[in-house]
Amino acid sequence: MNDVVAFVSEQMASQRAQLGISLEEAAQRAEIGDERLAAAENGETILDEAELGRLADAYGIGVTAFFGGRVTPVQYLFGAG
Repeated sequence: MNDVVAFVSEQMASQRAQLGISLEEAAQRAEIGDERLAAAENGETILDEAELGRLADAYGIGVTAFFGGRVTPVQYLFGAG
């Protein structure tokens, strides 16, 4: 797992924890499978841009919050790096 994926994974889990919602509820709100969201939070997979957008909307944040307020890195979106 590269550093960007690890950081984003931690941010996803942290944002969800701050909201106090379960992984299943977050997945349902974002229309992402709960197993897929769990894998993303564990750094085992990456979410595509549309999934990240829906997750951010579900959390009431901007997508860049998952990246520490920076623009989404291309290497995260395409799994390179």
